[in-house]
Amino acid sequence: MRHFVLLAAMAAMAVVFAGCGGGEVASSPVRPRLTRIASLGNQCFRITSSLGTSILTNPYAPKTGGRTLPSPLKADILLVTAERPDANNINALENQPALLRGSVGIGCANITGVPIRGVPSYRNPDVPSADGMNLTYTWVMDGIRFCYVGNMDRLFASDQLSEIGAVDVLFAPVKTLLKASERDQALNQIRPRLLIPMGTGKWTAGAVKTIEGKNFSLSREMLPSQTLTLVFPK
Repeated sequence: MRHFVLLAAMAAMAVVFAGCGGGEVASSPVRPRLTRIASLGNQCFRITSSLGTSILTNPYAPKTGGRTLPSPLKADILLVTAERPDANNINALENQPALLRGSVGIGCANITGVPIRGVPSYRNPDVPSADGMNLTYTWVMDGIRFCYVGNMDRLFASDQLSEIGAVDVLFAPVKTLLKASERDQALNQIRPRLLIPMGTGKWTAGAVKTIEGKNFSLSREMLPSQTLTLVFPK
C-alpha cells in the first residue's frame, strides 16, 4: 500500500514540475480550438465550433442579399434578429435547427452546450413591440465571446451593455441609422477585439485585414490585443 502511495505522489510531482526546465517529462502540444467563420452574404454567417456545432445568422430571402444562399443549408442553431425578408428566411434551411427569434430569443439559453443570450432593443423604446424589435445575440464558442448585432438605430443603454458583457468578435451592420461618429461611440461601448462589418459599405476600426475567400478559422490565441477589422471580399 505504501509503495502505491509513493508511486502516486511521484506521478503527481512529475505533472507539477513538467515544463519547468527539467525536460524529463514530455507533454503533447495542446492544439488550439479553431472556430470556422463563413460569410454567406448580406448578414448571413455560419459560425462552426471545433466540435462541429454550427450557428447560422439572418438567412435572407432571394433577391434581398445580392447572393444566393448555398444549398443544402443546415445548422444546429439559427439566430434571427428581426422579422424582415433579408433576415428571417428560415425556409432556406433543409433541417430544423434550434430557432431563436422574437420573444423566444430574449434572455438566456443553452443549446447543445453553447450559452446564448438575446438582448432586445426597440425602434420606439416607449412602445416595445415585436414589429419594432431587434435582437442582439451574444454567445461563447471555443472560449471566444461573440456578439452579433442585426441592426442598430441608437447606442446601447447601460443595462443592455451589462447584458452584452465583454466581446471578442463583433458582427455589426454597415448600414445603420447611426451617424459615423455614433458608430465609433458604439465601438467604444463594446470594445471588440475583432470587428466584422456586415453588408455593403465601409465601417472599420483599427488596422484592416481582408479575408482571402469566404471563410477563415479563428482561435482564442489568435485574437489581437488591439481592435482589428476583418473584411470579407464582396
